[in-house]
Amino acid sequence: MKTRALDANGDFMLGRGLQSYVTEENALKQNILTRLRQWKGDCFFAVTDGVDYNNYLDIGRKKMLDLDIKRIILQTAGVLRISTFESTLNTTERNVTINCSVYTIFGNVELQETI
Repeated sequence: MKTRALDANGDFMLGRGLQSYVTEENALKQNILTRLRQWKGDCFFAVTDGVDYNNYLDIGRKKMLDLDIKRIILQTAGVLRISTFESTLNTTERNVTINCSVYTIFGNVELQETI
């Protein structure tokens, strides 16, 4: 597995030859995080893809948010199962912090992301 690397701003890295790519475990981790950052309805050619953050970043919706996040992780190519999962919903800031361990075709991948 190989994919274009992203910089700190989430933009494609260009002009560095092979250093502009990530492979195997790092590529899979980047794919998962990229999919988690996608808001449902945000992409004109894939309006049903992504997490429904607009409806789930609210009081009383954490269970649905967690299910949606897990669905996105498990539907990522190369992911076999979620080993551990924990999320913290901040309704004031309207964000969620995700901490999980995902078992993949390359072994365990640790994820920590605030979206």
